[in-house]
Amino acid sequence: MSTKNKVIIRIGGREYAIRGNEPEEYIHKVAVHVDKKMNEISAKQPPLSISMLSILTALNLADDLIKCKEQIERLQRELKEAKKIAADTKIESMNVYDIPKKTRG
Repeated sequence: MSTKNKVIIRIGGREYAIRGNEPEEYIHKVAVHVDKKMNEISAKQPPLSISMLSILTALNLADDLIKCKEQIERLQRELKEAKKIAADTKIESMNVYDIPKKTRG
């Protein structure tokens, strides 16, 4: 059984006590990411309630996540295709000859 870490984080100027299985540094990293995204949205919008700002932040982060997952899937397909092409075009045997350098004489 893993020990849960209790971490105090700050998002949107408010402190929250969070418990998680991840290391404290990672939890802080996630909180900083959310806080930055919330600040970006807040700076571009007229004054929003904390709930509306939270919803917009969640939507933006979900959008980023879905786009990243789609990109990973596309890259995995491309890698699979490249591996297939490489396997299909693999040279059965390759002779490599060492050609001595011409000596000055």
